[in-house]
Amino acid sequence: KGSAPVPRILSGMPAERMPDCEKPASDLMLRFTTLITLVTPILAAAKPDFTTLDSFLQKSVEEGTVAGGSVLILHQGEVVHQTGFGYSDLESKTPFPADAPVIIASISKPILATAAFRLVEKDKLDMAAPISTYLEKFKNSKLESGEPLNRPPTIGELFTHTSGMRNDEAPGGRPWFRTWVKGKPLSEVIDRFATEFPFKAQPGTRYAYSGIGTDVAARVLEVTSGQPRNRLLVNEVTQPLGMTKTFYLDADSLKQTGPMPSRYYHDKKGHLALLPKRFTPPPQTYSPSGGTIISTASDLARWLLMIRNKGQHQEKAYLSPDTISLMLTRFPKSNNAHGGLFVRRKHANGKGFRFGHTGSSGTNCWIDFENDIIGIVLTQTTGQDTPDFRPAYEKLVTECLKNSVEK
Repeated sequence: KGSAPVPRILSGMPAERMPDCEKPASDLMLRFTTLITLVTPILAAAKPDFTTLDSFLQKSVEEGTVAGGSVLILHQGEVVHQTGFGYSDLESKTPFPADAPVIIASISKPILATAAFRLVEKDKLDMAAPISTYLEKFKNSKLESGEPLNRPPTIGELFTHTSGMRNDEAPGGRPWFRTWVKGKPLSEVIDRFATEFPFKAQPGTRYAYSGIGTDVAARVLEVTSGQPRNRLLVNEVTQPLGMTKTFYLDADSLKQTGPMPSRYYHDKKGHLALLPKRFTPPPQTYSPSGGTIISTASDLARWLLMIRNKGQHQEKAYLSPDTISLMLTRFPKSNNAHGGLFVRRKHANGKGFRFGHTGSSGTNCWIDFENDIIGIVLTQTTGQDTPDFRPAYEKLVTECLKNSVEK
């Protein structure tokens, strides 16, 4: 799929290699016919018109829904629209760059799951194994009632929020905001989770979105790979996929990303207000494993393209097609597929065709296999304050591309 290859005659072939005046007429006719055949698909393809999308985004800035953001849309594996809109900082009126590095928040979760499946293919990890295989302190875990667990959760259940661990909305469900985690290694934080955070439910019995579960999964990956989480991300995901601006947030990574957009929320009057500056962890210390990856729209596109291309990245196998198929299969009792992405739309037979993930910072990405669309919209205005924003622009992206095909 993708656009037709550009004919060599249009791409700067040296004149000395094309002595057409010396060619027989039949050869020239063949060359002419070949040229027409190659060029016709390019001329026939209507250029997508994203005017309505851009107008909507600009209106959202003017109305104070969001401060600004970046957009990257791919169709049939090719970039068809990329732009920034609004402001990265309202006070200085600095335009939001099209490829600004941002905190992608919970989109971190399926990216970390991608690293897990790399370890699976290297025979270093079993997603169906109980976590106590790797973390002994979870062998005697209990429910809040004091009742012992029927069994420890599996690694797969951690990534799909069916582990029974404390969910984000429960009391103490967001320990990353507590001072005791600051500057600690992930191992120390997880040991405390094991002893002081009893389970809310028996593993595998219900769905409850849990960032704590993602932290425990990250620690499992550290143990099985022998690498700190931040380095694991680089070695298993970002470096192989050429994601040069994607890191876990820490003091070292900020030196590489450069200035980042300001973060905003809606105050009690509904106006955009500046969020306090985020604590910057020292290198290789704790931050929420499912919420503090920094990335750009272009980097996320590389990751999503690999999934769209059944594990291929630049004609090389990053993951096998069977692994990608599993990653896109809905996990039992979960709203997520095995690879961490939400199953947003599915056919009558239950097979998903649109997958995606959002982040609390106002980020969103999705793959629509039915329409062959990859969409990425990254803002830094809290998503909970803009509940209608995401579905509205997702719908416009699909409509803009459908209209261009129908013309």
